[in-house]
Amino acid sequence: MATAASDLPSGQYYRDLNDYIAALDKAGKLQRVTRPIDKDTQMHPLVRLQFRGLEEKDRKAWLFENITDAKGHQYDMPLVLCAMAGSSDIYALGLQCTVAEIPRRWDYAQANPIAPKVVDSGPVHEQILRGDDLKDRCLSRLPIPISTPGFDNAPYTTASHWVSKDPDTGLHNVGNYRGMLKSEHRIGVYPASPGWGMRRHIELWRERGHDKMPAAIVIGVPPAVSYTAVTRLPNDVCEYDVAGGLAGHALELVKCVSHDLLVPAQAQIVVEGFVPTSLQEMEGPFGEFPGYMAARDYSWFMEVTAITMRNKPIYQAFLSQFPPSESSKIRGIGWEAACFDYLKAGGFDNVLEVHYPETSGSFGVCLVRIRRGKEDDGQKVLDHLSKKFVGKVAIVVDEDVDIHDPGAIYWALSYAMQPYRDVRVVDIPLMPLDPSIAPPGANRGLTGEKPRMSGLLIDATRDWAYPPVSLPRQEFMEGAVKLWQEMGLPELNLRKPWFGYNLGHWSAEETEEADLAARGDYYVTGEKQRQQRRTLD
Repeated sequence: MATAASDLPSGQYYRDLNDYIAALDKAGKLQRVTRPIDKDTQMHPLVRLQFRGLEEKDRKAWLFENITDAKGHQYDMPLVLCAMAGSSDIYALGLQCTVAEIPRRWDYAQANPIAPKVVDSGPVHEQILRGDDLKDRCLSRLPIPISTPGFDNAPYTTASHWVSKDPDTGLHNVGNYRGMLKSEHRIGVYPASPGWGMRRHIELWRERGHDKMPAAIVIGVPPAVSYTAVTRLPNDVCEYDVAGGLAGHALELVKCVSHDLLVPAQAQIVVEGFVPTSLQEMEGPFGEFPGYMAARDYSWFMEVTAITMRNKPIYQAFLSQFPPSESSKIRGIGWEAACFDYLKAGGFDNVLEVHYPETSGSFGVCLVRIRRGKEDDGQKVLDHLSKKFVGKVAIVVDEDVDIHDPGAIYWALSYAMQPYRDVRVVDIPLMPLDPSIAPPGANRGLTGEKPRMSGLLIDATRDWAYPPVSLPRQEFMEGAVKLWQEMGLPELNLRKPWFGYNLGHWSAEETEEADLAARGDYYVTGEKQRQQRRTLD
């Protein structure tokens, strides 16, 4: 069930993660766990069950208040999981809107970004640990869970928003990347997509002759920051600005204690350090959003110089791995909004809706619903998509096709397109986490020549006028719904289309004959046809 407007928080946007967790609890969307839970073997398997055994509406965020590890160590901070996007309803709560209003909130935020403001101090600097403070215990202070017990080779940060900046412009990037726990003072990072975000910044710092790049990991933030960190925004757009647009006010940022990067003052935890630009280590395997273990490969790492945090911090993690998951939900909603804006900015005012199905990891399949005016409208949309947002398969359909219903997509694929005419294969931007790119052990694009990645473009819009949809006309179906309800039959969840409608190829004579039939006067039509007989030669 979508969030009701009456159930939403009133007043200002959440100041921090603490405020948001309180709102989740009040809305009945928080599962508190006070019994001891092993973060290495029990935590993720327990929460995974809700994605394999419950309807989306029943998923919750989970707050673990008594955390141990495989060696019996007790942690002094709680951990929240699935708080940002355990479901669409939870995501909507994070934006203080209804599910139906999410696209408009994103559209407004991108059109009206709010630049952050720098402040002298904030809660994230209540504890500043560096030097001797971290000599014996550094990263092990944090209850970083194992996401895929039995397959992952270490604990990995997942809701880890890595901050870096362009060495020329100073423009900050906030991107969400996993972080492999390698030692007390070293953590891996896997910025997979060439030319984007932190990956591009590392390349720029190296090209400018720098042997290391300042970086920071932000953990535990208001939802607006997480929502922008996981969304593919243009390289010349700062995520802090769009997050401000989502929140409705400027984010407060503080300067790191190890370098001049700016991080959210209201964050729970910040891990600071430097990334060597010319060194890589083996990283992985790790369970990733396509639903398979991501193969080990060489990637970058950060040498930790400081940890700053609140006096009583809350550690935050995402549940990713096999779809559906929190990862697929948070990516899907953000990507839908960003892709819609990308198409609109490209001049495609006929685009009505974009959808990335959760079961595709909110990446592999991109569905677009358009109002088709010209013969090549569908192909033009696909051409523009393939430059950035295509995923693996992009399908464009007519405005009457429900892109949230797989059955409606199968219908469009079956009868609105011809493969020889409407299907193309093109090269698309690389996503190294896709296991179909290359066999295990082969180059996946972090070093050397990039492997080829292709996308399937399908224009499943109708190329000409069609006869009506073969369902009873609307007034007859509405009468049937009323009758159904009077009979006390089970509640209906009607899928579109649930009544027939004209698609352009239908004559006045055919309409008249159908009206006659509905009145019981079909013999009139039979007599007319008798008079129109023809004799075969």
